[in-house]
Amino acid sequence: MLLVFCAGEYSSVGWRNLLLFWRPVSRLFMATPFVSIILFVHEPYAKFLSMSLGSILRQSYTSLEILVLGDGSQEVERAADQFREDPRWSLCSQEDQPFLQAANNRMKQCRGKYLGTWNSDDIYNEDHVKALVQALEKDPGIGAAFDNMEYFNDAPTGTTRSNGNFGLNLVVAKDRAKRLAASRLSVQDIFTENFMTGPASLIKKSVFEQVGGYDKDIFLNCDLHWFYRIAAYFPVRFVDYVGVRKRIHPLNNTAVNSHYEYGLKELEHIRTHYPDVYSRIGKSVFHKKLGRKYFRLGLYYEKNGETNKARDMYKQAMLLRKWSFRYSWEYVRSTMAAKFADGSPV
Repeated sequence: MLLVFCAGEYSSVGWRNLLLFWRPVSRLFMATPFVSIILFVHEPYAKFLSMSLGSILRQSYTSLEILVLGDGSQEVERAADQFREDPRWSLCSQEDQPFLQAANNRMKQCRGKYLGTWNSDDIYNEDHVKALVQALEKDPGIGAAFDNMEYFNDAPTGTTRSNGNFGLNLVVAKDRAKRLAASRLSVQDIFTENFMTGPASLIKKSVFEQVGGYDKDIFLNCDLHWFYRIAAYFPVRFVDYVGVRKRIHPLNNTAVNSHYEYGLKELEHIRTHYPDVYSRIGKSVFHKKLGRKYFRLGLYYEKNGETNKARDMYKQAMLLRKWSFRYSWEYVRSTMAAKFADGSPV
C-alpha cells in the first residue's frame, strides 16, 4: 500500500496525529534479528520434547526459526506433532550422517543472525532468547552470549551427586553472576571455568562461519571444545538471567556419567589440532587444567583398580606441573606401591 501526503495542505495537528500513528506502525517494518535454534533429540529423549519445544515456542522473543534435529524415529515425530500448527518449527533428520556433522550442515542452512544448539531434555525460561539477543545487539564486538543455568533432579529421591544425580543448584552462583555480567569474558575465563553451556548460549552465525562448528572427532564435550575455539578469537558476554533449567536424569551423559577420559581427550585434541587456540589460551593456563585432568583420571583409574594406567596419568600430571607436590607425591607413591606389589627392590 502506498500513502501519498500533500505537505502544503496538512495542518500541524494533522502531522502530529500522523506521527503518533506512524510510530507503532513503523515498528512492524523494523527488522528484528532472526534467531535459529537447532533442538537435538533422539528417540530416548522424545518423552521430554513436549516441555522443551513448548518452552521455546513460548519465548517472549518470537522471531524464531526452530529445527528439531532428530534421528528419524516415530517417537520423536509423534512427540512434536502437537505443535504442528506453529509454523516457526520444522522436523528434520540426521539421516545417514554423524549427528554433529548433521548439526553443522543445518547451521549452514539456518537463516538466523544468531544460532543456538540446544537440548530436548532442558526447559527454557520465557526471556532466555530475549536476554541473549539484547546482549549481542548491545555489544556488536562479541561472538557469543550465554546466561545462567539451574539443575533440577529428575531422579528418584534419596540420591546424591556422588552416585550420579543431584538437586537444584546454579552453574554460576548469584553473587558471582553480577560480577561476571559486568564485562566481557576472555578465552581464559571460558576455558578455566567451564560455565558456558550449549543450551544457555547463542552464537553469531558470522562467527560460526569463521570458526567452524562442532569438531566431528569430539564425542562428549563437543560444546566446550567449540566454545574454546570461539572464545579464542571473539570475546563473550555473560547475562545475569537464569535462562535454562537442566534436567538431571539417567540418560544425561555429561551431567551424570563420569567422563574423565573424554575431558582429557578434548584438551589433548585442542593442543594437537588447534595450535593457535592453544597458544591464545596460553601454555600456563592450558597446562594447569590439563594437568588436573590427568591427575583426576589417575584417581579414577586407581579407584577402579587400574593401577598401571593411574601411574601413567600421575606421571603426565607431574610433568606438566613440576611444582605440584601432590602430583609428584602420587606418582612416587604409586610407583613404590607397584614395586612392592611385584617384589621389585625399591
